[in-house]
This record gives sequence, structure tokens and C-alpha cells, in this order.
Amino acid sequence: MLATEYAKYYGIKEQQPDESDDTFRHRVAGELRDMGKLVEAHEAQRDERIEQSDDVMSGVMGAVAQALQGVDYGVTGEQQVGCDIAAGGIVQNPQPEMSVEMALLAMMLT
Repeated sequence: MLATEYAKYYGIKEQQPDESDDTFRHRVAGELRDMGKLVEAHEAQRDERIEQSDDVMSGVMGAVAQALQGVDYGVTGEQQVGCDIAAGGIVQNPQPEMSVEMALLAMMLT
């Protein structure tokens, strides 16, 4: 699991006996995202390398889009990884018929 590799490399607390694989991946991804390790965070989240996964690329694209737009939802860690993924979905699948109000609502709900 990539999260295990990244945890060891970056000195993140290892998976605990009572921690599920999903919970561990989310935790490691959040800590990596807070460290500014954008690609590694999304790879750990999906347990896939960026060159092998459109989902990882989508999360990275969402993070870049937020940065380019100066968007800050005021969240960190796991929640920010989720915002990256949501923003990536919007960036990759724009809805031209969506009104400005609906677009703002969609962004507020992520």
C-alpha cells in the first residue's frame, strides 16, 4: 500500500492495529497534503500512482485549480484532499448550462 511507503518515508505514524486500511490511507493523505506533498497525498488516498490513475490526476488538477483561483475553504488534511477531488471533478466536467448561482452553490457544498 502506497500509504505505508509514504508514512515510512515522511515519518508519519504507522498504521495502528485498530485502524482500517481506508482510515489509514485518508489519514496519511491528509498529513501529506498538509506537508505540501500534493501528488503523494492523492496517490496515498487512491493507492495508485499518478501515471496509472485518472482519479489521482483529477485530485491534483482540483488542487491546482483551487490554487490558481485563490480558493481557500479553510480546511486542512483529509478534508482538503476531499475538496481537491471535488474541485477536480468540476474542472474535468464543466457544466456550461450551469448558472453562476448553481456553480457557487456547488463550490460551497464541496
